[in-house]
Amino acid sequence: MAPQAAIRIGVLLVDTPQLLDLSPIDLFGMLSQSYVTTLPFLPTPLKASAVPMEILYINRAGPDKLQDCTANVGLRIDASISDKICAPAKQGAEKTLDILLIPGPNPSEYKPTDALNGFIKGHFANGTDVLSVCTGIYPSGHADVVKGKRATGPREMVPDLKKKFPEAIWEDKRWTSDGNLWTSGKSLIFIQRGFTNGQDMAAAYIREKWPGPLAETMMAMADVGERVPEYGSSK
Repeated sequence: MAPQAAIRIGVLLVDTPQLLDLSPIDLFGMLSQSYVTTLPFLPTPLKASAVPMEILYINRAGPDKLQDCTANVGLRIDASISDKICAPAKQGAEKTLDILLIPGPNPSEYKPTDALNGFIKGHFANGTDVLSVCTGIYPSGHADVVKGKRATGPREMVPDLKKKFPEAIWEDKRWTSDGNLWTSGKSLIFIQRGFTNGQDMAAAYIREKWPGPLAETMMAMADVGERVPEYGSSK
């Protein structure tokens, strides 16, 4: 049997992203061979179903310095948006990323650029699955990938999102999916926990992409993915 091709996931870090918005990437990492093989209690068939993957942390500047995040965290960067390893492939070429995860920047500070818009839009057009977490919907919106798509975002920001990106079909949900666009929101502050909606979205994506015992085991270990997309229900 030929070895399974590795999945390449890009995490696009813009400005000073919310550290909790990055947490869904760890759910993907829990499916990887490097993680699964360290768990002595897993049966051999589960270990054999681990997903070969490569995770790249990407920003505008590249790997010369750490990427600032909230909570005074600095992340190592693997590539810039223009590096060949992760830049959108030219038409007809094999795509460079299978998944693009966009954690949320501070929307009041985010300044879209042609290069950033082109990076996101290029991958989306190539069939890369774009997963937007919380205010990551702003970079996605500015890149025009939400046009005609069902999408969501932080509930208190939906009026602004509707004004900025009126061609999207806005839904009041924890997370939505429409083709290769997945988006997650945040419920109103002090009413319902909302920062972990991105984890719910990632769990749903993982169950759709890699259905089976490994995905269910890892989501149970992480204790995520049990909430339905609709607000007002814990299941």
